[in-house]
Amino acid sequence: MSFSRKRLIEKMSEIRCFERKLLELFAAGRIYGTTHTCVGQEACAAALYANLDTSKDIAFSNHRCHGHYLSFGGTPERLFAEIMGRRGSICSGRGGSQHLCEGHFYSQGIQGGSVPIAAGCAYYKKRMNCDGIVVAQIGDGTLGQGILYETLNIAGILQLPLLIIVEYNGMAQSTETARTTSGDIVRRLGGFGIEVDRRSVSDPMELAEHFANVTAAVRGGKPFIQVLDTFRLMAHSKGDDTRHPEIVKSGWKNDWLQKQLDEKDPDAMEAMAAAQKKIDLALKAIENSPEVELGSVATLASPDKPLFKNSADLLPRHDENTRVNQLLNHALDRMLEKIPDVQLLGEDIVDDYGGPFKVTKGLSTKYPGRVFGTPISEQAIVGLANGWALMGGHPIAEIMFADFVLLATDQIVNQAAKMHFMYDGKVNIPLTLRIVSGGYRGYGPTHSQCTENFYANVPGLKVVALSQRHNPAALLQAAVLDPNPVILVENKTLYTQKPLATPPVGFEFIATSPADDGEYPALYFSSASPQKSADVTLITYGGMTAMAEQAMLAMLMKDEIDFDYFVLTELAPRNIDDILESVRRTSRVVFVEEGPADGGVGTEWLARLTEEISSPFQARRVGALPVPVPGARNIERKVLPDENRILSAILEILD
Repeated sequence: MSFSRKRLIEKMSEIRCFERKLLELFAAGRIYGTTHTCVGQEACAAALYANLDTSKDIAFSNHRCHGHYLSFGGTPERLFAEIMGRRGSICSGRGGSQHLCEGHFYSQGIQGGSVPIAAGCAYYKKRMNCDGIVVAQIGDGTLGQGILYETLNIAGILQLPLLIIVEYNGMAQSTETARTTSGDIVRRLGGFGIEVDRRSVSDPMELAEHFANVTAAVRGGKPFIQVLDTFRLMAHSKGDDTRHPEIVKSGWKNDWLQKQLDEKDPDAMEAMAAAQKKIDLALKAIENSPEVELGSVATLASPDKPLFKNSADLLPRHDENTRVNQLLNHALDRMLEKIPDVQLLGEDIVDDYGGPFKVTKGLSTKYPGRVFGTPISEQAIVGLANGWALMGGHPIAEIMFADFVLLATDQIVNQAAKMHFMYDGKVNIPLTLRIVSGGYRGYGPTHSQCTENFYANVPGLKVVALSQRHNPAALLQAAVLDPNPVILVENKTLYTQKPLATPPVGFEFIATSPADDGEYPALYFSSASPQKSADVTLITYGGMTAMAEQAMLAMLMKDEIDFDYFVLTELAPRNIDDILESVRRTSRVVFVEEGPADGGVGTEWLARLTEEISSPFQARRVGALPVPVPGARNIERKVLPDENRILSAILEILD
């Protein structure tokens, strides 16, 4: 896009006409929901995007995204269709006004949420030697978001080809930004070793020429922050404008485009008339088109080929005599060797330390640049990994303790989990997020939680748990090759243990096939003979297998009680088919987990069984007491599950 004066006026006029038509439609009740127009801020988009190459540059926008989308090459027809839920829309109506994805353009509605993702894309471009830069456009309200500063810190450390635009309109929704932002903005942002410039948008032509120099510098490998002083002429969304009318009136008087119209500038008059006609025709073209259908409700992408032929693929090798942490290390080593775009991210994972549990020991030395020891910035770690995955890479991010993953919940729940569905299946996020879960180590209330239950009910996520019964390498490799975001739960007690290839005493392994190509099947063992039904179905996962097996062995040897025993691999989504058939036979089920039973992983599994089984059955949940995990060993043991509690639960349903 050329930045001739005439072309800039044409683009700014198109944006303004579109936004004002949108507000008319809202006022007439023809569309609903919310929208955030950029009337008065058109130059911020038009001047910048005139200097971008849409074939290789990537743009991330925020809730006020329409002008950015149209400047990046989007059409008003498709944008109207998206907002009105008509056929031919950008994301089949799933994204609406704020969440757009077309080509290399992305937008979303969480303040600051796309900034670390943009940085992750820039990181990928730099590490993989890809052409192009990445732009993230934010509003001044985002200056209050911690994720912005986490990202700036990393962008400064890595010197990413990232351009951040702060459209400073002086208002964060209904609050003056000056009342919520302390200190000098330029000095604050410049503290991360990134060049910062602040200027007015009062002359769009001059601004476009300035952006020509800025984008050239970023293409040279330096991050840059541009603060643009602008003015929003309309309300934050449809009608929430608390500013004094005189302030708004003054804004209109000083608006550059409005001045050209008031002065009867020929280019402006011609451009505005043409833009109005273009927008009217665009609306007419789609307003009678059919409404979009919901279509597929799949929140997950299907892998190119099955992850497993059957559950036997998940069993440890019989000749394995190596600890779990070492096996994970070997698996990471092989993937770094064989998959060029595998990138490890996490705190303290580089040598000489190699991570608190030594899973990454030696890898940063062997693969320079492939292992990034990040700052203590969980949200930015996951956001950076999201951006890397969005580019088609395979990031493996480690969160040192599962407790800390809660700091990154926005990037997990609102970004990674939603993008495939929200963007109408146009993107996949092959993110592997390793979290270190569980207690029994005396680490106390904020380093001992099992947080997997928080994420097991989020559509768009896969939550997978490693146990002593699993082959760590097979499970990790599947998670990395999965086109979806996978949270791999690694109980910290497993790291020093060796996988168990031989079934529990008295049990046989029963191979099962995945319900579909993308499932991680459970491991199924049974002590019952083929001619006899088991007495109890026991389900567990993660670090609880040894404790559960000790309890079952005691019952099997003493009272000849037989069990169908399931070690879950995938905590969510839930395929209950094999377990369903078992519970129908036994009419008794015990679910054992380390986290609190109330609201735990087992609650939803048992609820699903209840929905599917019409005949009565007995069920018990075994889990931790509903309190934070204490640090002192003696009372930690009283809070967390033990063999006696499992035995008691089994005896209760056998009574």
